[in-house]
Amino acid sequence: MIDILKSTYIITGASSGIGRSLSYKLAKKNANIVLASRNIDELDQIVKKINDSGGSAFSIQTDITNINACKTLITETIDKFGQIDYLILNAGLSMWSRLDEINDITHFEKLLDVNYTGAVNCVHSALNELEKTRGSIIAITTAQAMIGFSKATAYSASKHALQGFLEGLDMEMQGRINIINVYLGWIKGTNLRANAIGPDGKKIGNKHHKHSNKAIDLEDCTNRIINGIMKRKKAIYVPYYLKFIPFAKLFLRNWLFNKISRTIDSEEDK
Repeated sequence: MIDILKSTYIITGASSGIGRSLSYKLAKKNANIVLASRNIDELDQIVKKINDSGGSAFSIQTDITNINACKTLITETIDKFGQIDYLILNAGLSMWSRLDEINDITHFEKLLDVNYTGAVNCVHSALNELEKTRGSIIAITTAQAMIGFSKATAYSASKHALQGFLEGLDMEMQGRINIINVYLGWIKGTNLRANAIGPDGKKIGNKHHKHSNKAIDLEDCTNRIINGIMKRKKAIYVPYYLKFIPFAKLFLRNWLFNKISRTIDSEEDK
C-alpha cells in the first residue's frame, strides 16, 4: 500500500462532483492538491476550505482542450510543489441522445475534445514529470469505455478512444508510470448527467438525470477510488460487478445488450 503523505495530485474537473470530493479527501490525508477546471470561482472556494482547514491546495483555471493551458498547469504545479505524483483525469462531458435524433453531428466533437483530446493533452504535458517520480495516471472513466450504450454513442466512443490510448501508453511506459482505470456505473451526487448535452447540443438539465436505487453514493464512490489508488490497483470498479462486463460481452453478448437497453429505457422513464 502506498503512502499519500505529501504526494502531489493534479485533479482535472475538480470544481464539482467526484473531482471536488477527491480533492477534499486527499487533502485530509496531507496530500498537495492542484485543482484544475474552467470554473475558477468554484475552484477558489474549494481551495480556501482546504487551506483554512490546514491542507495544501491551489487552483489553476484550465481548459484542457487547449494544449498550452495544460502545459501551464504542469509548469505552475512544479513551481509550487516541485513534483507531480498523480494525474487524475476526471474532467468529462456526456451526451444523452439517440444518433438519429442529432441534426448536427459536430456535437460529437465536443465530447472528443474534452474526454479524449483533453486527457491526451494533460498526459503529454505531464509525462516527463510523472516519469521522474514513477507516478500514476488515474483515468476516471465509465463502463462505457468497455461497452457501448444506447443513447450514448458519442460518450461511449470518446471513452473507448481514451481506453485505447492509455492501454498503448501503458505498454510504452513498461512500468515507469502506473496507469489506473476507474470504471464507474451510475453515481449519485454528480452533475454529469444534468450537464450532459442533448441532441441540440444544449445541456439537458434535470431531465433524465435521476438514478436508480442501484446507483452508488458519491462519497462511497470516492472512498473506493482512494482505496484503490493506495493499493495501486490497475483497475477500480464502482460497483464491483462492472469487472464482469468483458466476460459477459464475449460470452453473453445478447443478454448483456438487452440488459443495458432495458436499464437505459428504465432510466428514461424516471
